[in-house]
Amino acid sequence: MRKNWTLLALAMTATLLAGCSKQEDAASATPEPAASAAPVETSESDATAGPEAAPAAEAAAATVADFDITSLPVSATELPDWPYVALPAGYEFDDADDLGKRSKDLARVPVWTGSQLLWVEGKVFSDNIDNSDGKTYSKFEVRKNIQQAVEALGGVRLGERSFDNAVYKANEKAVDDFRKEFSRIRDAYWYDSDADTYVIHRADKAIWVVFQSGNNQGALMVAEGPLPEAPTK
Repeated sequence: MRKNWTLLALAMTATLLAGCSKQEDAASATPEPAASAAPVETSESDATAGPEAAPAAEAAAATVADFDITSLPVSATELPDWPYVALPAGYEFDDADDLGKRSKDLARVPVWTGSQLLWVEGKVFSDNIDNSDGKTYSKFEVRKNIQQAVEALGGVRLGERSFDNAVYKANEKAVDDFRKEFSRIRDAYWYDSDADTYVIHRADKAIWVVFQSGNNQGALMVAEGPLPEAPTK
């Protein structure tokens, strides 16, 4: 009987030893964790290309060449009476009976060329445009006829929108002062508003025409001044 117990104890010991050996083998077979990847070196140019560099890049992309009036044809078409732009039938200026009251012999006004805000010093006219009795105001009709009238004088439309917010902020004080003085054309000088700007390139001067309209009334400004200087190249 004692012999049998001895044999059983030896068998159990052998089994336990075999199990421990298998666990040790399994542990030794488990791969070690991979070494961490080496840190990537960042060049100085990469380090400066973060969010703080974005405004500078956007400003560079937004830079537009200065307006060059010499790139436009010179008009020798005979000009009608001041303020040169005839309204279509059924429409009239508010002060049609006294246009001189809406004119200033010398003033300083801004015009948006599509690439820069130019300040023109010279003779300026501005007034509202209304429909006559029995005529319903049509923004499309007035705008189309003014375009045809200006182009018939050799004018070119430079844009159909005003300047953006950045241009406005850079000229805020001067533009606000202008809008107070020339209140009838003021809506053409909000940023990102609908406004047609034309220029008639004459041999000795530039004539600028700005038109803005709502659904029930329009406004026109005509400014006559020296030819703007050509941009330096």
